[in-house]
Amino acid sequence: MPIEESYKEQALEKVQRLGKVLEEELQNLLKEVEEEDLDFGVSASLSGGLLSSLWKECVEDNNYMEVSFVEVMEHHDGTYLKATFRNSTQNYTAERYVSVRSSGRVEISYAFFVERDRVVGRVEREPDGNFKVFLKAK
Repeated sequence: MPIEESYKEQALEKVQRLGKVLEEELQNLLKEVEEEDLDFGVSASLSGGLLSSLWKECVEDNNYMEVSFVEVMEHHDGTYLKATFRNSTQNYTAERYVSVRSSGRVEISYAFFVERDRVVGRVEREPDGNFKVFLKAK
């Protein structure tokens, strides 16, 4: 059964909303970074606050994502399935990474990418509620 188009559009609107907020935050970070440092990449952090609730709504609780990658891997401790789910719109991409081990253990992580002016920013939420950012020239 195909997905309802309005449901998909709502999910993409959430990505767009978070992307605009993160783009502003990353622009502020870029003001403090030397351009040649971006060739190798620069790490920074953002505080949680309002961004945490927006992240939860727009990335973690966003129910619609397209499958972009699936792989079955053999490892020394058993087989596991890796899948990447993605929502992408314009310069923003939200990704959910899911690993299911043969033991039944499930690991889920998230990343959000913002691309602007030939710079890509990868944002991840840390356990303490703050955000880790990695900026690199494209």
